[in-house]
Amino acid sequence: MKKISQGKYEIFTTKADAIDKLMQMQGICREKISGENSIKFYCSPKGKITITNPPTKRVKGTNSTNLYAEVSLQDGKTYVTYYTAFSNLNNVLKLISLATSIITVIFAIVLEIIYVDITVFLVVWILCLVFFVFELFTSAKEEGNSPKDSEILIKVLEKRVEAVNLWDK
Repeated sequence: MKKISQGKYEIFTTKADAIDKLMQMQGICREKISGENSIKFYCSPKGKITITNPPTKRVKGTNSTNLYAEVSLQDGKTYVTYYTAFSNLNNVLKLISLATSIITVIFAIVLEIIYVDITVFLVVWILCLVFFVFELFTSAKEEGNSPKDSEILIKVLEKRVEAVNLWDK
């Protein structure tokens, strides 16, 4: 995991109150990150905050840039300290998924070759290679988008902190 940026915001209330208000704001955000992927704001009862993709059954819809934060007390003041990070794990999972698909197709092709000519095998093999190369390029593009995605995630957190600070006004 590679850190992209970090920082902290002051919250003008108690830690418990801040956590309670942040937990009330959990859910899918209006903002989207690269690839039009949705993001979701989570806050645990212990004040651990995560802004990431909502869970899905598909690996392809996930994004590798996430924000992690924590509500803490320092010198009698309440702060939210955060950092954004890029993880290659999602890209590895995408490539494993793609490789599994390619192996399945190859197995089907081998069975088909026994009953059909070699041209079908070559056409499908070339298509598999094209999809594999496409997936490699999209993974590389996602890493290039991580600074922009990081800024979006930080703005989402900043809006939530401002909402807590303006809660009673």
